[in-house]
Amino acid sequence: MYVSNQTQEQYPWWAGNARFINLSNTFIVAHVAQAALIMLWAGTFTLFELAVYSPDEPLSTQSLILLPHLAAEGWGIGTGGNIDTSTWFAIGAIHIVAAGVLAAGAFFHRARLPQSLASASGNAAKFDFEWQDAGKLGFILGHHLIFLGLAALLFVAKAKFYGGLYDTNLGEVRLVTSPTLDPATIWGYRTHLFDVDNLEDLVGGHIYVAVLLIVGGAWHILVPPFNWVKRFFLFSGDGILSYSLFGIAIAGFTASYYCGFNSLAYPEEFYGPTLELKSALLPSYYEAQPSLADGYTARVWLANAHFYLAFFFLQGGLWHFQRAIGFNFNSVIERWRQSLLEASDNPELTYQFSGMSQLRAWVSLQYEVPQAEAQPLLKQEQPFEDYFYRPSQGIETPRLTEISGVEQTLYQTTYHPYRDTFYQSPKQAEAEVAFGYGDRYTQWLYELPRTLEKKMFAYSQPIESVVYEPRR
Repeated sequence: MYVSNQTQEQYPWWAGNARFINLSNTFIVAHVAQAALIMLWAGTFTLFELAVYSPDEPLSTQSLILLPHLAAEGWGIGTGGNIDTSTWFAIGAIHIVAAGVLAAGAFFHRARLPQSLASASGNAAKFDFEWQDAGKLGFILGHHLIFLGLAALLFVAKAKFYGGLYDTNLGEVRLVTSPTLDPATIWGYRTHLFDVDNLEDLVGGHIYVAVLLIVGGAWHILVPPFNWVKRFFLFSGDGILSYSLFGIAIAGFTASYYCGFNSLAYPEEFYGPTLELKSALLPSYYEAQPSLADGYTARVWLANAHFYLAFFFLQGGLWHFQRAIGFNFNSVIERWRQSLLEASDNPELTYQFSGMSQLRAWVSLQYEVPQAEAQPLLKQEQPFEDYFYRPSQGIETPRLTEISGVEQTLYQTTYHPYRDTFYQSPKQAEAEVAFGYGDRYTQWLYELPRTLEKKMFAYSQPIESVVYEPRR
């Protein structure tokens, strides 16, 4: 199965989003359904981890990745570090219900709206887009940024008003009532982003991020992209997807570094000791002093999973970026395949020159196994039995001196017994019959020659405009 876009470019069956290139509403349906699957995974995996959780063992030694994250945000952690699993169960159930709501939204878009929002009525038509429409893509990007900013503000509200966050420096959950708002302090972390060591700076950084996201979203909604942005960025399906994958890759690498090295956002009580990064052919996070005799801590699992997921997102971004700039990697693969086929015709060849359709003598050819015993160069222009390469069998190439049996003829052609007239202006009556001139045309296709008022030449009669007239 193949699908194609407006340029008739072919996509394989597994390129699912390719079939939605020109269907804006179906594109939304696919992405809302994807969000429903992610929400469903979060809910069901939370319940799964809760089912295998053992209160008798430290949380960091049970190879869990979601429950430690909930604990670090202050969910289910009571006074003195006591764990309330009922809160975790409720969070898992809420995620499953939210997945059902998103799935219902995807079904609504699929059943009640046209496949393309261009033909929809009301506010829905505002979200119809084309990949080359930079203004509309900026409008949609603005809404995404605002939602991300609101999510960051929800984290800030949780830290300040609704239960607080787990403080590894105190070993308990507390409210962060005075987040850092000093811009110099926040700006100072730009060179050591992963060294934040107190909740006030952590929450203050989220406030600045939220403000920047909301302001940037409003800017993209109200102000269309500048001309230099349209020239610099690639506005196409592959281009926008590549930028999205690059952004996810950056977020994944950042999360892996935070998880591997930072003990404030990822407390050691829930994730285990901080890690070291081994930079090799396959980079990985590891414990310098293994804390478990068998298995890995939650920090090892989570840091490595984020790193390699981010790595593959980066490769996907590079793949779609090279497609966006017009490079087709399939053509390289096709050349390799053709080269392998040509080499496989004669496996003894060290190198096979593929530019000749027939075998022939070639003095400058350096690499080619001969298919017959080599003859001296002076004999290669002798009759066929001395040929090293024999392009034909028994058919001689005709010579110019033997054309039509006339040996002394250098060039011979056939003359036709009629006049080859270069240009001859017809009479007006004949022109009307032959070319349809007359009242139907306001102008002549070929202008009739004017009569000379004075004799321009010494001839008594005008010369007929015949270039060449052969004799019968």
